[in-house]
Amino acid sequence: MRLREIGSRIRSERRRKGLTQARLAEQAGLSRATLNGLEKGTVRELGFHKLDAILGILGLELAPARARKEAGPSPIMIKRMASRYVWWQPPEVSVRDPRRVIAQVMDIGTIEDIQALVDAVGSDTLIPVLKQGRPGWFRPRSWAFWHTVLGLATAGRIPPIPSRRPDALPDPA
Repeated sequence: MRLREIGSRIRSERRRKGLTQARLAEQAGLSRATLNGLEKGTVRELGFHKLDAILGILGLELAPARARKEAGPSPIMIKRMASRYVWWQPPEVSVRDPRRVIAQVMDIGTIEDIQALVDAVGSDTLIPVLKQGRPGWFRPRSWAFWHTVLGLATAGRIPPIPSRRPDALPDPA
């Protein structure tokens, strides 16, 4: 999306929400002239943090979730995470099934790697990985955690974890 298109989208959303340029600029911490230049597509420099602040106030995203979903996870990121979390096979083999790598990070990843993954792929990718999880991909604790975080637990009920045998793992209650 070009800067002029972003500015036009910001202008229409600002008007739709009934905000003046002065009010939005004040909330975002920039001058009205800078916001006016952004809306017209003539502003020369604007830090990403300022643009992100404006978009956040208006409830917009620079890259909508559907665009992130189509793009998918970066092969470089998947290979890096595969080398760290899928130790039983070479990363070159692991990248052929990114869902498995994503599931492994969801199950045992560090908070930093999980945050990087969530930022890169969004919940539109994490939900199918969880729903299509195979036996052994998740431990009961992470299975329950991700169902809760992704809003897949209905009335506090977590679906049973996939298992090879019905009694192989306890239901995460």
